Amino acid sequence: MNWFEIINSTLQIVILIYFLQINLLYTFFTVLAFFEVRRQGKRIFIDDYAYLYHSKLTPGVSLLVPAYNEEATIVDSLKSHLRNKYPKYEVICINDGSTDKTLEILKKEFKLKEKKNHVIRTDVLNKPIRGYYVSTIDSSLIVIDKEGGGKSDALNAGINVARYPYFMSLDADTMLEEDAILKIMKPMVENPKNVASGGIVRVINGCTEKDGIVSEIKLSKNSLVRFQVLEYIRAFTAGRAGFSRIKNLLIVSGAFGVFKKDEVIELGGYKLGNIGEDMEVLVNLHEESRKAKRDYNILYRAYPVAWTEVPENLKSLGRQRNRWHRGLAGVLWSYKHMLFNPKYGSVGMFGLPFFFLFEFLGPIIEFTGYLYLIVLIAAGIINWPFFFLFLALAILWGVFLSISALLFEELNFKWYKKWYYIIILLIYAVIENVSYRQITVWYRIKGLLSFARGEKAWGKQERKGFKNGDS
Repeated sequence: MNWFEIINSTLQIVILIYFLQINLLYTFFTVLAFFEVRRQGKRIFIDDYAYLYHSKLTPGVSLLVPAYNEEATIVDSLKSHLRNKYPKYEVICINDGSTDKTLEILKKEFKLKEKKNHVIRTDVLNKPIRGYYVSTIDSSLIVIDKEGGGKSDALNAGINVARYPYFMSLDADTMLEEDAILKIMKPMVENPKNVASGGIVRVINGCTEKDGIVSEIKLSKNSLVRFQVLEYIRAFTAGRAGFSRIKNLLIVSGAFGVFKKDEVIELGGYKLGNIGEDMEVLVNLHEESRKAKRDYNILYRAYPVAWTEVPENLKSLGRQRNRWHRGLAGVLWSYKHMLFNPKYGSVGMFGLPFFFLFEFLGPIIEFTGYLYLIVLIAAGIINWPFFFLFLALAILWGVFLSISALLFEELNFKWYKKWYYIIILLIYAVIENVSYRQITVWYRIKGLLSFARGEKAWGKQERKGFKNGDS
């Protein structure tokens, strides 16, 4: 056997083993998630939310909403938060140096009044605050105007302003269901060992919305949005529920997560300059809790719901996925000492290695597989057994997982009232594995290259604003 045959055989084996392992793990998480969500579903009907709502002992929660150039969505987003059915909360919108009319719109819509010389704590670091405003329409709304410093810096400013023992991180293009805070806070109140929790984030594009309320759930006509609907279903209904079940949850979405404030302050707040703040703060919590040998837990809850706007064109999607992968790479680099380190238990031996081997290296291996297949076909030396195994492991199994997650979600939640929406999504579950998936692999590769070049910019965000079912 010559050197070419050795390299050829080795590469084929590596690629096939990689896809076999990742799909076995994703199947494992889907099964785990099935039992976890079913367990939560049974309890949702017996939980006494009325008692939590009326109890004088229910702790307050501060909703932190960082905003940079969010004039298109910020008003509806804040209105949805202010309608929440929770007995004690405040909404803190942090205008992080916006260059558009975000602050002006907030002043006009909510009739803000500036409070001069208001004393603000400095528990964690953030850039200077230029103004502190309170709504004269609803005093539970506070708006902070500060110098631009990025999302982590804005969240730190919100933590310093927050009055309550829990805070919630929310995106400015996110809207909450009316009972979302009540549902996500219940396990936090019941067990002091729970230090953070995340809920499900769903795609609002195409739905009917008015004044912060989603009145009808529809499926967007935009193909790119439909692919992302499937992605979000897999990521939350299957992925995060599975990781939560084995106490290895490493991401609570920056769009919808709640934290014990003292725990995050003890970490020094969010690390500045980090674009993967939602993952970084959780990994940091895992690390410090393991070091201190504290009994703790970080949860995912499938029934508290937030709605978010997703990109509707490839340019915006590319910037988003580039940023996400740079954020992942940054967190893995910062916490590389935890990788395969038994000192950090299952997080060090399984959770972080999973993200390194399959989320970080995944696009490299997958891109290599596609490129290698093209080279073999072009050279006329295609290995048909390899081709069909690659097709089965990389594509067909992916289709199976997408369809399983979709049917699992429909079985549990029954979001869509029109049956043909499910048929459309089933078709897209097949199509995405031979189109959309390869596009996002390329964007993630570009993210790795951007990280290697040291790029840290958040990137421009395009907001069209919440629509009324016509997208």
